[in-house]
Amino acid sequence: MKKIETIRTLLLLPIFTVFSVCGYAQAFKPGENPIFRNIFTADPAPLVVDDTLYVYVGHDEAGEGQMFNITEWVVYSTTDMKNWTFHDSVMKPTDFDWAVRDAWASQVIEKDGKFWFYTTVEHGPPHNAKAIGVAVADSPLGPFRDAKGSALVYDGMTPTPEDPHDWDDIDPTVFTDDDGTTWVAWGNMHLYLAKLKANMIEFDGPIQEIYLPNYTEGPWLHKREDVYYLTYPCFAHQNMYEKMCYATAPRITGEWTYQGILTDRTENSFTIHPGIVEYKDQWYFFYHDAKLSIDGVSGAMGRRSVAVQYLYYNEDGTIKPITQTKDGVSFPPKSPESYQGPVFNPAGPLVAITSDIQVTQDIAIAATEWKGTPVLQTTGDPYQTAIIPESFNRSDQGAATLGQVFRPDVDFRLREVSLYVGDGLGTTESEGVTLALYEFDEDVANRDDRYSYVVGNNLLGPDHDLKINYTPQAQGLLQLRLDESRQPVLHAGRSYVLELQGVRGSAPLFWRRTKTDTYPGGAAYQDRSLIENDPNAGDFGLALYGDTLVGR
Repeated sequence: MKKIETIRTLLLLPIFTVFSVCGYAQAFKPGENPIFRNIFTADPAPLVVDDTLYVYVGHDEAGEGQMFNITEWVVYSTTDMKNWTFHDSVMKPTDFDWAVRDAWASQVIEKDGKFWFYTTVEHGPPHNAKAIGVAVADSPLGPFRDAKGSALVYDGMTPTPEDPHDWDDIDPTVFTDDDGTTWVAWGNMHLYLAKLKANMIEFDGPIQEIYLPNYTEGPWLHKREDVYYLTYPCFAHQNMYEKMCYATAPRITGEWTYQGILTDRTENSFTIHPGIVEYKDQWYFFYHDAKLSIDGVSGAMGRRSVAVQYLYYNEDGTIKPITQTKDGVSFPPKSPESYQGPVFNPAGPLVAITSDIQVTQDIAIAATEWKGTPVLQTTGDPYQTAIIPESFNRSDQGAATLGQVFRPDVDFRLREVSLYVGDGLGTTESEGVTLALYEFDEDVANRDDRYSYVVGNNLLGPDHDLKINYTPQAQGLLQLRLDESRQPVLHAGRSYVLELQGVRGSAPLFWRRTKTDTYPGGAAYQDRSLIENDPNAGDFGLALYGDTLVGR
């Protein structure tokens, strides 16, 4: 019989209790964070069954020098959000015969009287990569057993030749819509969505990919009234700690609208993971940080602890940004009108930009080719090749410029610039982006050691900066159309450098570059020095449009 240990409330002082499981004791207010203190826990997944709220978590057991060591999934339950019952292990990765280790993020849902457990594990041979399994039980506390006998998703089902890594099939979230259809979304760096058949162990149709700004991993689907919500850890692939972002849509298949940052990074933990649920007419946001210490062992990347906050909505259906607090849910919830969360990107987007440049966003998301007929392009398939995001925060010191050198084959008047960009925090008055164009010094251009350059006159005009107004978009094309007064003539055989200039250390947008040299007529530069000190390291995604000049 499964061992069940119950966390009982013992009065120490009128407003304090003692949390005592497995020899760990500490005074705290009921509902304070972290809410589970007997072991290290991560990746919370809440589920409401009748009057009880269950939270499924991974058991973090990383030792010194280990990043992650997650050996089993355990469950806690409550009926009042203050006192929690610990139910020990409900499943291990090796309960799937085809899996070998790693109890990564999971979610359990109830359907047709059974409880379906979708989770991440490491697949054994022949796939040898992260995969998603499905288990089933007659009770929310198990015992769970493999429902399919093989993986629901394994690495070969979601090939990513443009960005190969063996952990893109992780972190499933499962959602049953009002019409009874069930959907699952998952993925690291790539966000996948698929509909499940009624048997819950097979897909009913193709796997779709969803493109959202700043997406990293760990999606969570939920619905409130007529709005669908997709919440996800973001920014980790942009040289930043994970924050939490979200998007909304009128239907689960989209179109999804990016709504920005929901909460900031957590203490001591590079990762964060959402779990959102309505329980007894109140919404809650579960996540993990790494603030907990147990018996002198401190929290760390692989020793995390689950926390919870109240979640509130605005009248338009958007979610109020969340402040992470030690108090958690130890006090009664506020009214949505009185709750004031943090403000992200407080300066707001640029309002006044020069009329000499017309900016058009969200053109051809995940573009496999450039629009129209460019005079010059640095790569023919930006989505498959330009996969490395670069901004002004690339290194510890950051950068003030990102530049792409190019050499036209014909004389032409530059009319339009197209960049392959995406993600970022967006431009503000304090962290803007400026477009500039310089002729590349021919003495430098003809050398074999073109490691850096010095600029002269800006060919786009000296009067004022050409500021770019940008809000975060998924990876795709950004069109910059120049006013006639700003359209320079570029000459065949000469070298030029197009620059994005920004605030050192900032990340308003990410210009994507290739891993290898796709354009022999130039290279990618950061702070006017070759990226990775190698002319073959890659090229920024760039296409130039204009009117060819004959007879010049």
